[in-house]
Amino acid sequence: MLALLSVGLVCLVALADPVAPAPSSTRSLSPAHDLLLTAPDRRVRVTDARLFSILAEGMTRSRTFASLVTSLNRSDVIVYIETSMTLPKDTMGRLTMLPLAGEYRYLRVQIRNDLTRREAIALIGHELQHALEIADASEVRDTTSLIKLYERIGHATKGDHAYDTDAAQSMGRLVRRELAG
Repeated sequence: MLALLSVGLVCLVALADPVAPAPSSTRSLSPAHDLLLTAPDRRVRVTDARLFSILAEGMTRSRTFASLVTSLNRSDVIVYIETSMTLPKDTMGRLTMLPLAGEYRYLRVQIRNDLTRREAIALIGHELQHALEIADASEVRDTTSLIKLYERIGHATKGDHAYDTDAAQSMGRLVRRELAG
């Protein structure tokens, strides 16, 4: 689900120092995938070691997931992924836009902290598809333009300014199938 909420600059500051993974934690990744997850200028970032290992697993087990991360790395969007214990009970995950900072557009993905690894990877794939939708829409620079985009390409879900897209739903299902083998 895409929740279009404006989040204060304080959140950006809190997320500005992402987890620096230990080199040994990426041994099963190809060198190219390792770079996508560890380079200082990477576009997909996490806030803890568990999420880093989930991203690494997604990269190795799902070609689609790896493609999403690769595509985002070519964009002007930086995505921070974190777990949350405060999401509404019926919300598995959400994406919000942070205020602009320089030349980059910052997005925040929150997922429930009680998901299995497989569920988390599929849900992150779903949310990364939303991030790509935003990356492909250069006019999206604030919450108002984000709402306009999703009124055009998405469909409303429960709650104010909450949207989803068929593409994100399909992406989550595809990643889940690839994980199943």
